Amino acid sequence: MYTWTILSRFKQLENQYPELIRKDLQAQVHEYLSDAGLFEVYPSDNTATKNGQPRWKQRFNAALAHLKKNGCIEELEKVNPQQRWSGVKYRGLEKGLDILWEVNFHIDGDPGGHAYLCSWDSPSEGSLGMRMCPKPLEPREIPHELEGNKFRSTA
Repeated sequence: MYTWTILSRFKQLENQYPELIRKDLQAQVHEYLSDAGLFEVYPSDNTATKNGQPRWKQRFNAALAHLKKNGCIEELEKVNPQQRWSGVKYRGLEKGLDILWEVNFHIDGDPGGHAYLCSWDSPSEGSLGMRMCPKPLEPREIPHELEGNKFRSTA
């Protein structure tokens, strides 16, 4: 879910901000996942680990590294390298952004809800017009570029 969310932030903002500084990207991902209700589904993602950092930041870092390694994003430059603190600027690459045409992310943000990858053509309404959750992708259907953070079962 973190890999998909990172790529989706680049896709959504590509006309305004084709490049994002890591801290801005991290803020965008946190805001999206928070608004979508991920931290209600997985409250442990928002709690601090032994090093004091929230688990979602660790998952974000791992997802960012996975996307970079798989050619979905690229590191462009260090921002303010002469200062003690400097950020890194990233850009989403076509290989990663194209995945978003095939794969969507579904989240039911209620406690006890669920979060998983699905296809865009999964029906959101049943034959009687009732709202339904889309069918999750089978593990073999998930592009390896998005496998950075394995999805947890709510069962």
